[in-house]
Amino acid sequence: MINIYGKIRSSGGRLTKVRKSIIEMLTGKSCCMTKQDIIEKLQRKNITPNRTTIYRELLFLVKSGIVQKNNIAGSEYYEIPQDHHHHLVCLGCNLIEKIKICGHLKKQEKKIAEKNKFDIINHSLEFYGYCRKCRA
Repeated sequence: MINIYGKIRSSGGRLTKVRKSIIEMLTGKSCCMTKQDIIEKLQRKNITPNRTTIYRELLFLVKSGIVQKNNIAGSEYYEIPQDHHHHLVCLGCNLIEKIKICGHLKKQEKKIAEKNKFDIINHSLEFYGYCRKCRA
């Protein structure tokens, strides 16, 4: 987290109580959180900023490259990119789990970039289906 705080300061940002709390939440979470998840967790910590402040803080963190915004199943999710991963999304209960896929995808990405003369800087891949609980 020290690197994250340093990145904020070096980009001219302040380390506000709300910003610090959001970073701590996202760092402690294994995968994605919605704005509503973040608001509810802040309220449990007795931090009650208005929604505009939350949106502004998330926008700053995304633009600074600290937080990644994903659009999964039509909703916005936020996470701190600690490693490259993809997601399993349950259509029944909306559970989102992160998964890692080995080297084949990297090779395919390189081929796509070369074939299309396209400089790929990132990608996202989600698999939609039903988790163990929802299949039962």
